[in-house]
Amino acid sequence: MTLNLHILPAAETDLSEIGDYFDERSKTLSQRFYERFWDTANTLASSPELGERCQFRNPQTKGMRVWQVSGFSNYLLFYRVQNDTLQILRVIHGARDYAAIFNE
Repeated sequence: MTLNLHILPAAETDLSEIGDYFDERSKTLSQRFYERFWDTANTLASSPELGERCQFRNPQTKGMRVWQVSGFSNYLLFYRVQNDTLQILRVIHGARDYAAIFNE
């Protein structure tokens, strides 16, 4: 069963910022990032157990998993499954201190 996809506002902001960053360098690169993001999201909607479980102190992150955006391995897609929906929580560059972001 394929889960429904829901992108939370924080992830929408992340995607917009990443898209703007790539867009400044190359429209083709930006387009490729979005395509790979959607490919990755759809793969996870079909196989949500692929991602590694994350453990942060913040109880709101319970059940969260992480997986690399296909072709853009520096970008991490954080998600969780809620009922029949795959919620995309954030899309963050791996060099950022994402533990601090989620423990805020």
